[in-house]
Amino acid sequence: MPRAAGGWRSSCPPWGFKVHEYSLAQSLLEGLLEHLSAHPVEGRIVKVHVRQGELLILSEEALREAWRILSEGTPLAGSELAIEKVPVMVRCRACGYEGDARYLVEEGWHQAIPILSCPKCGAQVEILEGRDLAIVALTVEERPSPTLPAG
Repeated sequence: MPRAAGGWRSSCPPWGFKVHEYSLAQSLLEGLLEHLSAHPVEGRIVKVHVRQGELLILSEEALREAWRILSEGTPLAGSELAIEKVPVMVRCRACGYEGDARYLVEEGWHQAIPILSCPKCGAQVEILEGRDLAIVALTVEERPSPTLPAG
């Protein structure tokens, strides 16, 4: 590993073990910056609205912290991530059921785990929704219009 002035340099996230959230935040940020370079907005982006499928297990706190760190020095600095959870939706190949997945909940677990079999007949299902992480909207604070002197 290369040695930098004052110590060793690393490309690891500053908090160490939340690499998954760090790489997801980096992908979101890079994709949004690329989009904004082709389609600029007027004003300051104050909130980035994200949809997170329930199959994508991550720490919202770590994702927000990664976003805060990675967005520093970019047009997105200071923006907030608003995360909306998307439930798992499935389709059964055997009986045609289409809807919510069943969830397994055990005492002491921090979250419910979706069961990926048909709630009606128990057959294998196709996942329709609930495994993506995507930016769906931006909240932009408009710049104040310059006031013209009264004439």
